[in-house]
Amino acid sequence: MKLIRMIGRLATLLSARRRKQEAKKKQLKALLRKMKAEQRELAARIKACDDALTRDNLTLRLQILTEQRRKGVALRKALKNGER
Repeated sequence: MKLIRMIGRLATLLSARRRKQEAKKKQLKALLRKMKAEQRELAARIKACDDALTRDNLTLRLQILTEQRRKGVALRKALKNGER
């Protein structure tokens, strides 16, 4: 392992702020995975749904979830780029 990389890891271990940031990134990653699974489930339920009203409600939930996930992905990228 190169010296610069080892120094970076050491700084992560010693800095409380960076530890909190790493924990937040991990939590956000887990949440985004759950949201993606829920998106897939909603899409499958929309495909299988026969009732128009139910389909519209599911579609609205899917759109909301998609926007929330998009914001989460942007936040995760910002956290990742902020540490460099």
